Amino acid sequence: MVEQCVVPAESRIRALELELRRCKQQILGLEKSRIDEKRRLDTAKEELESMKYHPLRKNEHNVKRKKLKRCHS
Repeated sequence: MVEQCVVPAESRIRALELELRRCKQQILGLEKSRIDEKRRLDTAKEELESMKYHPLRKNEHNVKRKKLKRCHS
């Protein structure tokens, strides 16, 4: 016959409470990271939008334009 190890209910409850607290802390950390990454993404989107071509604005990003080859006949 196999002997079973009996763990007191209070001990198991305490272990589950600690695990729950650790999971909640991990969730809070991940949520903070998600918010930070979303802020970085929004900033990058704004920067990209400001870099798009605007024909009426002066070229402020010093992008060199490719010169077209012309045929001289």
